[in-house]
Amino acid sequence: MVTKRGNKNYLRKGRNYVVGEGSNLRGKEKEKRDKEDRLSNLPDELIHRILSTIDAKSCVQMSVLSKRWRNLWTTLPVLNLQDTSFSDPVLFESFVDHVLSHRDSSTNLHVVNFESYDDLQEGDVVDSIIDYITDTPTVTASIRLLSILADQCVVGSLPDLSLCQSLTTLNLSRICAEATPFEIVSLKSLYLIDCNFECGDEEVLDLFEDCVNLRRLSLHNCNYYGGFQTFRIHAPQLTYLSISWMRIDEMFNSNCDIELFTPKLQHFSYSDSDVYEFSSDEDLLSLEEFNVDVLLDEDTDSLVQLIELFEIMGSAKFVTLSTSIIEVMSMFPDELDGRSSPFTRLHDFKLNKDTPSSSTVVPPKVMAYLFGGSPGFWFNRWKDKNSRDNSEGDPEEFQEALSLQPFFNPRGVRNLTLIVDLHAG
Repeated sequence: MVTKRGNKNYLRKGRNYVVGEGSNLRGKEKEKRDKEDRLSNLPDELIHRILSTIDAKSCVQMSVLSKRWRNLWTTLPVLNLQDTSFSDPVLFESFVDHVLSHRDSSTNLHVVNFESYDDLQEGDVVDSIIDYITDTPTVTASIRLLSILADQCVVGSLPDLSLCQSLTTLNLSRICAEATPFEIVSLKSLYLIDCNFECGDEEVLDLFEDCVNLRRLSLHNCNYYGGFQTFRIHAPQLTYLSISWMRIDEMFNSNCDIELFTPKLQHFSYSDSDVYEFSSDEDLLSLEEFNVDVLLDEDTDSLVQLIELFEIMGSAKFVTLSTSIIEVMSMFPDELDGRSSPFTRLHDFKLNKDTPSSSTVVPPKVMAYLFGGSPGFWFNRWKDKNSRDNSEGDPEEFQEALSLQPFFNPRGVRNLTLIVDLHAG
């Protein structure tokens, strides 16, 4: 046995004993506690901001990090309820119920994001979320954004959202509900995507009249079941409107009139296989952008509907049309006879290509109809949007060139842009 007391190391039976080893372990434990303390000492606002970027299940699981975090998830201002980490929808519904029942109802809740791609039981879980929002005074007064994606889930509590006077953004996707008016005075943005609405037998369907502060409205692939003949969009503050693939009783109903009361509209986009009849008693003098992407039938009825839409949107400065519109207009040029050009403030025209390699001829009569509304137009350049090559010249030379050769797309881009500048003459 050899002992060296100078450095306090002892060799005993082949094993090393180091004086101070216990203190090293204690030091590591202290370092770990210090890290936990630093984490715990973060201000609530910063921790809330961190937790608001992840799903609620992860937030609950993170409560074991330290005593300081144990109940922080109950005061989060943002709830992200997602079923992606649940193997069974029943477990997900139980978790949502647990979160709502244990949340600190005295704290503000600004955002609720709910996503479920599984079949839910009668939509009770979605209604329970809306009930929690509308039955909890602090939440009712603080909620700003509600987003619900619930695959074919029947929701019955939507009218109760009228109690939420701070709600500014509402996103509804893949739900089924009765088509009751959205009576949310504070609402500024409404997005309805892949929804089914039961409308009843009224002749006029007016869902947005009470949304007096609505600025943005997007209706995508929604189906309305009912006998109405007029779909009214009454929104005096609306600046952005997008309508695509709207169906009535799962069909395109050419007898339905979309009636607009949107005097402040600045952006309008429409996409479908055909064109509904539009009407407006107000001149849309604030309109900036007008985008239409339709696959028109090769008949004059669809073209006439489209021309009437052009006349309503004639104040647009930036116009984008699909190539099928140009093709159908070219097939029936006589329908343009005697019609004035609808666009009186045109600044930028874009033609959406159906396929990268396709080409489209624009006949002179169609050119005159689309661009002849303002004699002060100067066709500044015609170009592929990704090309640096420009051609400048007077309108007659430009129209002659355009009538002799098709639009072409040498780089395979999807958009071919014709840019025109308006100069006072």
